[in-house]
Order: sequence, then C-alpha cells, then structure tokens
Amino acid sequence: MNEGFYDLTVREITEQGGTVITPVEVERRQAYKKRNKLIDSDKRYFTQINDKGCSMVVNTLTLTQAGTLLSMFAYMEEGSSGYLYFNSKRLSLKDFSKLINKGYDSTKRNVTELVNLGYITAHKSGKTTHYSINTQLATRGKATGEGFFSRVFIVQLREVIRKGKLQELGLFMNLLPHFNTRAYVVCNNPHELELNDIELLNRERIAEITGLSLPTVKRLIPSMMRNGLLTGVKTWRTAIILHPKLVSRQLKKVTLEDVTDIIENELNKKRDW
Repeated sequence: MNEGFYDLTVREITEQGGTVITPVEVERRQAYKKRNKLIDSDKRYFTQINDKGCSMVVNTLTLTQAGTLLSMFAYMEEGSSGYLYFNSKRLSLKDFSKLINKGYDSTKRNVTELVNLGYITAHKSGKTTHYSINTQLATRGKATGEGFFSRVFIVQLREVIRKGKLQELGLFMNLLPHFNTRAYVVCNNPHELELNDIELLNRERIAEITGLSLPTVKRLIPSMMRNGLLTGVKTWRTAIILHPKLVSRQLKKVTLEDVTDIIENELNKKRDW
C-alpha cells in the first residue's frame, strides 16, 4: 500500500479507483457471509425461496393458487431447470396431482392460472405437458442470488402437503416472508435478531397484511397447527411459529426461552391482543 494512503480523503481514494466501505457495511457483509456459511452446512434436501419475490407473488394469488405453487416448490428438479420432478422423471400434471393428494381438475385450474400469471411455464412434449417454475422465485438445492431467502425442507413439506388443504398451504406461503430468522415466530420484522425488538403479528395483523378476512385467518390457523404447518407458544398470548421442521434461515435451534422472551418484550406487552 502506498505511503500516505491513510491520509487521503474519500474523494481522493475514489478518484484513484479505490472503494470506501463504511464500518456498518463491513459488519453487514460479515453477517451475511456468516449466515450463508451456517445455512450451507445444513444437508437436508431443500428448495430455496426468494423472500422478496415470494412477498410480491402472494399478493397476486388466491390461497388455493398460492398453495398449489408451494406444493410445486416441493417437487422441483435440482439445479436451474425448475421442472416438476420426482423419482428420476419429469412430472405430468396428473402425476403431480396424485403426489400432492389433490384433485386433478382443481390442480389443473390453479396451474393454468399460474401459467397465465407467468410464474409457471408449460412445455408441450408430444401428448404430454411438463411444467417448470420460474427460478427467480425458487430453486432446488442452490442459492438464487443475493438477498434474503427461506429454505423449505422438501421431504418434510411433502408429508404435510398430502394431508393439508390448499388454503392452509396458501396461508403458509403468505407467512413465509414474515417468519423470524432467529425464532421462526410470525412477526413484523422477520430479519431482526434482537429478541427485545421483535414485534409479533397477531391474527388481526395477519389478516391485514395478507388481505384475507379475519374469520378466514382464525379458521385456518388452528387447522394449520393440527396439520403440522404451524406451531405455537402460549403464555398470556400466543406466538404463532412456522414449524421448524419445515423451514430455516439459519442452523441455530429455536428455543422456548427465546420465544417466551419475545412474547414478554416491551413491544408486545404494549400491543392490544
């Protein structure tokens, strides 16, 4: 490094082709690398979903359409193709509907709408049509670029998909961008790591952010808990949690202590529940 380099101004450094990085940006980059290193050491089979893309997409879908798309995420071919794939072959719509234990006609209707919206592509091959998912939304077993992502573990998710209703799966898809990285609670600030600063979402707020009616949210959440999509911790209020066996943004285990600390923090004590 040239003598006198540290005496240069920011402007002088940039004029000489250098780059100035603030301490905040250095810390952000280090945290990002640490997070990705932890995630990459998790060897469970997964599909990685872009949180920002997911937030935008669910706003354009009905619950059954969102539930169908989530089900398709569980059967993506590994790599960059995005095709529906299982047991070494690409799936027809009939094969897919049987795997997810849903009616063929309703599956066809929802997939057709997803194709029309541009989230799915239909590929005609003779008499058979195969389908691929837009890999800007999700990829099987690899990162889709920089940003925040949620991993859904496909072996466990497939079990839940077979017994869950499409509306339940659709609400789960709506909640994916809102689960907290550290404690998996459904909250207003999903990437906040300080327990005292995590603001929980109650059923009323979930209805508000998803655009669903409150009776629909109140009806679906208990059945989602019974079917293994959600779990909860209840003290004098309930924290709604995306089931840790299905999702991850890190390797650290969710603890009861963390969740109860969030419930009892000052932000949530002030809330009207």
